[in-house]
Amino acid sequence: MIISKIKKIILILPILVLTQCYTDPFFELTVNIVDQNLNPISNAIVKTVSDAENDTLLDYITQSEITNGEGKAFFNFENKAFLTVVACYDNSMSDLEGDVLLCKEGHVYLEENTNKNITLMLQDDCSNDYCF
Repeated sequence: MIISKIKKIILILPILVLTQCYTDPFFELTVNIVDQNLNPISNAIVKTVSDAENDTLLDYITQSEITNGEGKAFFNFENKAFLTVVACYDNSMSDLEGDVLLCKEGHVYLEENTNKNITLMLQDDCSNDYCF
């Protein structure tokens, strides 16, 4: 009688241990926006886009954030994805010299349980249609 109960406990115990150890994976992205002198740019608009035609891992997603005082924008996703990151900044209201509209595009692949970083240096080679 006791031996049969011990056998059941031995079978059930590993299952309980394995199911308690699982944690949901996270997919994080930090985007750094800098000017051509590598100074961080705050209040830049950063948008991430994943196209379902090119990305079979998840549906079309889009997120938008504004960079903080350190020129960083933070994103969280539920799945892995290959993302296009677009950054735009209207410098007509700042002390930066040069053209009014600055932008840059980059690409990044999100990995499980990793905070991926991408740095974009804004340039003046964009139009009003490029920035959302």
